[in-house]
Amino acid sequence: MATFRCELDAPNNIVMVMVTEDDGSEHDYQFDFDPRSGRYEFSERDILERDFGADWVDEMESAVKKLIDGAVAARKGG
Repeated sequence: MATFRCELDAPNNIVMVMVTEDDGSEHDYQFDFDPRSGRYEFSERDILERDFGADWVDEMESAVKKLIDGAVAARKGG
């Protein structure tokens, strides 16, 4: 099964997701988030869901939300 790694570029309000497939191929995705609300749009969800399944994408999105929530809280001082 493919693995993912998420990184946050908080000063620029960008999330980066790196996906590594079983064969070693890598795919990078970047998207912006609103630093006030944490709202973001990940338009490639359907592609990843088709390739890796809904549970895999849910796990990835959970990791993304955790990073964004931390950035939003830090911005608000909490």
